[in-house]
Amino acid sequence: MKQVGMINRTQRALLNSMRCGCVFWLQCVQRSYKQVGKMNVLKEGKLWLLLLLGAATQLTPLSSETSLQWLLFVGKFHPMLVHFPLGLWVATALVLWVGLRSPALVIEPWLRGGTKASFWSGFFTFLTGLMLYFSGTYGEEIVPHMLAAWVFLVSLFVFDVVLEKGVGMKKMGWLALVVTGMMGYAGHLGGVITHGDLFESLPWEVQATTETSEEGTVLENHQDDRSVFTAAVYPILDDKCLLCHADRRARAELTMTTEAAILKGGVSGAAMIAGQAEASMLIQRIQLPEDDPLHMPLTEPFVTPDEEAFLIWWINEGLNKKIYEIPVQFASFIQPMTE
Repeated sequence: MKQVGMINRTQRALLNSMRCGCVFWLQCVQRSYKQVGKMNVLKEGKLWLLLLLGAATQLTPLSSETSLQWLLFVGKFHPMLVHFPLGLWVATALVLWVGLRSPALVIEPWLRGGTKASFWSGFFTFLTGLMLYFSGTYGEEIVPHMLAAWVFLVSLFVFDVVLEKGVGMKKMGWLALVVTGMMGYAGHLGGVITHGDLFESLPWEVQATTETSEEGTVLENHQDDRSVFTAAVYPILDDKCLLCHADRRARAELTMTTEAAILKGGVSGAAMIAGQAEASMLIQRIQLPEDDPLHMPLTEPFVTPDEEAFLIWWINEGLNKKIYEIPVQFASFIQPMTE
């Protein structure tokens, strides 16, 4: 497997800075513990951990075949852990809202506990997400999500510090709105990675796309000179693969929007080899057991046996062919041509 990026001087300097930061953080913890006690140690430790996480987001994914499996293994905990900071912070914000409505209630201990629980659960969630980033199996869209999540952690840290200073509850309410906004924005960007753009599914957008498709005219095959890829293969890939391998969402740096891009491949090399379907990674990943972490696509809808047979024919014989050359048994995959 190819290395994802090379360690240049900038990256090496950043790694060295992170190592120095770790040493300095430990020294600060030791000094703070002697001088000002446990509470300030935790605050100062959180600050340096946040700075180290922020520096880590600027590194280029670097993974070998061996490390990739471990990065993906740790990263698989991210979808599970991500619910903890979200739920804990929402609960904390609700406690604050109740306290604002009922000033007689003593809510500070609950706020402190909820904020700390939200921060540390978010910290470990961020670490698992960082492993997915370092694996190089996600496209560029993971970067803004990662940075937004980091800002969310910073806002939690600020909220905790301000809370300890005894600022009024009304001001804490405004600050809580900022934290909640950052949480929502980071969550939205995460949803874009896994489910696509929210606005692509707006009812009027879907209806407009459907109407445009229905207005197209179906031509006889001998009048249609489209390539097999355009007329029959691309619709399958669009349904099964492009959620993760489109131009804007290219996991593992693999784009599957054109024949050339598939032949070029991504982190793991070429996705297909012309004339050699059995040796093509595209087919190999489809044929893996559905519970295998490398099976593609990762989630339903999976490629059907008929679609698999057609893709095998296409790789073996169909590259650069026109649709009138498609065998009769695969004719049903041809999509109508639209104007």
